Amino acid sequence: MSGYEIGGDSCLRCEADFFLLIDHLVTDIQHLASEVVRLRHMLSWYLPEHLGKTIRGESLSDLHGSYYDYCAYSDFVSRFCDGDDPMERERYVEHMRKLSNGEESNEIRSLTF
Repeated sequence: MSGYEIGGDSCLRCEADFFLLIDHLVTDIQHLASEVVRLRHMLSWYLPEHLGKTIRGESLSDLHGSYYDYCAYSDFVSRFCDGDDPMERERYVEHMRKLSNGEESNEIRSLTF
């Protein structure tokens, strides 16, 4: 049993809880993606030059899928984030760009360093 009833205040509480869960999951994804980019860049310097250069050029590739295919995520962005997708916010995008270039960025706390 979930503890949520259909209708009324319980439905609103359930929706708010789901949005908070999605928010926490997005934060986790951002942290993990940051670490992937940071580690790709670091490790690329230990590979043969041509391969390292390729890895550095593709360090932002394949970090996460498109979540807009899911109604829950679309609702989260439109209602919880006022239409501002946290995965596309300027602050996050700039943070990832810095990491991909080997620059330090403390916008999102590093998990391992």
